[in-house]
Amino acid sequence: MAVIFLYFTLFLGVHFLSKQFKRPGAARLFQLIACFILLFGFFGFRDITVLNDTSHYYGYYFQIAHVLSFRNEPVTTFHLDQFEYGFQIFVHILVKYVSRNPYTIILVSSLIITIGDLWLINKHAKDIALVCFYMLTAGLFFMHYCIIRQAFALFIFYFAFENLEKGKIGKYCLLVGCACLFHTSAIFLFLLPILVRLNPSRRNACMAIVGSLILAVFIFEILSFMGLREHPYYQAAIQKGSLSIVGLADCVFMIFILSVCLFARKRSGAPKPDNIFFWICTMGLCICLIAPVIYPISRVNEYLWPFIVIHLLRYIEPQSMKKSYTKQFEGTRNILRLIVIFVFVAKMVGINTFRPEWLHIDSYQFYDFSKKDHTYNIYPQK
Repeated sequence: MAVIFLYFTLFLGVHFLSKQFKRPGAARLFQLIACFILLFGFFGFRDITVLNDTSHYYGYYFQIAHVLSFRNEPVTTFHLDQFEYGFQIFVHILVKYVSRNPYTIILVSSLIITIGDLWLINKHAKDIALVCFYMLTAGLFFMHYCIIRQAFALFIFYFAFENLEKGKIGKYCLLVGCACLFHTSAIFLFLLPILVRLNPSRRNACMAIVGSLILAVFIFEILSFMGLREHPYYQAAIQKGSLSIVGLADCVFMIFILSVCLFARKRSGAPKPDNIFFWICTMGLCICLIAPVIYPISRVNEYLWPFIVIHLLRYIEPQSMKKSYTKQFEGTRNILRLIVIFVFVAKMVGINTFRPEWLHIDSYQFYDFSKKDHTYNIYPQK
């Protein structure tokens, strides 16, 4: 775990070192390059024991790369028993034209995810390294490199979100449709264009929250009516017979972040956030209220968390963001920064202390390319 915290401090080091540059453009370029090296170097060359889904994707690639019929068939061939179609095509292209080495999927996906996350941060932030620090301590980046298929869908959503901000709903829906080809959870993102048309009022937010609570109560009946009674997620949740602890923790974490945003807005007199960020935060909270009952639905929030953290940083780190909500009440903001960082770090410590199997980062090590066989849990799982 000490290695992870040392890794966090490297981003703070980049943040402070960039202040030595006289030109803002040079400082920004330095941060962008340094953060790329730190992220891609750390995640792109991780061992398959690091992050709990790494070995499954490694094993999936290993198995299909050694099937001669798979290598000879067109890359557009669809296999019903495998992952989403877009991801199938992506892997097929890698196997056929790049390399049959199973580590290819880890290396290439890490490159894509690093570019995607830095593209988003570069678009919204002035201080790239500091925002990376918050994203890391909040656990977002660890999840992105873990959930590879959904991270690809998230990358596409970044571009879709830009079109949603510009009111280009057609392009937004087209991109979300493409995201669904990599992870079916992206289908929930079709709700956003509907929500942003609603007035961002307390009344509408309360209605959405009450609706999500009612949905949480009757979720099993609804899923059963939809014919999903035999789905593994349904079966796992119904057999558990109790609320998900991690779902409750996520809910508390979400409430904490939104409470900090609300407090900062009230204290500073900042204007209300625009429709999109208001409804992203509301939708994120609604998902968290359902998650304790059936936790897999929390995967929807992986699309929303980066924007919720950006929303938070516009209040507590306004000078580091391109768009800030307020630059007043500096004394109170310093306290909020410390509280937020403490909670983020406490969350990471809690996960690695009580549930280290969620991320597998407590004993980080690099991949050994000289080793011929890597057989740790390489069986693919959906």
